[in-house]
Amino acid sequence: VSLVGKIQGVSPLPLQIDSSDPVAVEAAVRVYSGKPIINSVNGKQESLDAVLPIAKHYGCAVVGLALDEQGIPPTAEGRFSVAQRIVEEADKYGIPRSDIFIDCLVMAASTNQAEVVEILRAITMVKERLGVRTVLGVSNVSFGLPLREIVNATFLAAAFSAGLDMPILNPLSARYREIVDTWRVLCGQDVSAQGYISEYANKSMSAGAGAAGAATVQGSASAPAPAAGDAFDDVADFGLRRFVVTGRKANMPEAVSKLLETCDAMEVINGHLIPALDDVGERFEKGKFFLPQLMASAEAAKAGFDVIKEQGGSGAVADKGSVAIATVKGDIHDIGKNIVRMLLENYGYTVYDLGRDVEPQAVLDCVREHDIKLVGLSALMTTTVRGMEDTIALLREQAPDVKVFVGGAVITAEYAEMVGADYYCKDAAESAKVCGEVLGA
Repeated sequence: VSLVGKIQGVSPLPLQIDSSDPVAVEAAVRVYSGKPIINSVNGKQESLDAVLPIAKHYGCAVVGLALDEQGIPPTAEGRFSVAQRIVEEADKYGIPRSDIFIDCLVMAASTNQAEVVEILRAITMVKERLGVRTVLGVSNVSFGLPLREIVNATFLAAAFSAGLDMPILNPLSARYREIVDTWRVLCGQDVSAQGYISEYANKSMSAGAGAAGAATVQGSASAPAPAAGDAFDDVADFGLRRFVVTGRKANMPEAVSKLLETCDAMEVINGHLIPALDDVGERFEKGKFFLPQLMASAEAAKAGFDVIKEQGGSGAVADKGSVAIATVKGDIHDIGKNIVRMLLENYGYTVYDLGRDVEPQAVLDCVREHDIKLVGLSALMTTTVRGMEDTIALLREQAPDVKVFVGGAVITAEYAEMVGADYYCKDAAESAKVCGEVLGA
């Protein structure tokens, strides 16, 4: 409450009240001078019943997230259905559609590539059929890719064409400003292109193109595709490691089967598959590999392990210990957690993936049921760090011997210390190192 007053005392811009606690939201909007935006409500009935009465009573605008009890629908039709439910519930409270902003939720192209087009379709459906405004966190689309600003800018232009009204982006980015200024001309908002001409008439196109070209060359140089023989120790190992490093899942069954004719399963795992994964992790840490490559390599390695199990070598696939992982209560983002699961399973750990939006008690129950000594928690949003803190507090009280590592887009080493975690992992490779340290494998 005091923060709202302090910010309004120095800035005339409208505020967006963001909290997963409806009590905190109501306290903030009660003292707000003007019309705030509440972030957010979603398609879960619990959320609708808690947030919409506050929005109506205090005359707030509200952001509606296209997700419900089943998570984020993968199709445009699914997202639209949730958005329609939110709008219809808001209608019952008498909240005008001009005060509803639907977020169709951006997924990363690196992990959910097919959904990018679905997001754009969903925006168009919401605009045309529901008549509300649309909002989108643009930069999520480029997660795990190099030169993210180029991906974001291209997606922003496509989203504007689909009907996006309110992009969430960095206003200090010159590239984003160019897209916004250009779109305002093309859609008729900048009448006679007066604003555009005033801003760009004296700027050189060639200078801009040169800068973009330089950026492209620099980016490709910093993330080269693996060259033939790059980072491989010997000819015998070259084929299998190359297939893992380059993510060639289809080639793995034949390559592993051939190796098993002359090597035992343990040698294939420890002498070939694990070193290949280590190689991939090192490239990822150095910024030479990006998220799509990391995931493809993990899938290729898994295909190799599957062949070993099928051919009777399951005993060689060592169980190095058990780990429980979860995205904490209130958070529905699970890309990072899923990558951690894949990598740890490839390294031989048994992973109990509890999913997303996980209650603290569910984590504790899993720890007790499976005698787990290490737990990994993920959060993407600052508003859900509280869920991480609550989970760790419960584990400290009821299972004090358990170690906890945390990660996620908003998590830092300082955050990890604040919530009481034992380890901070900036990526999946760090998680594997922590598992080795704690479980002794």
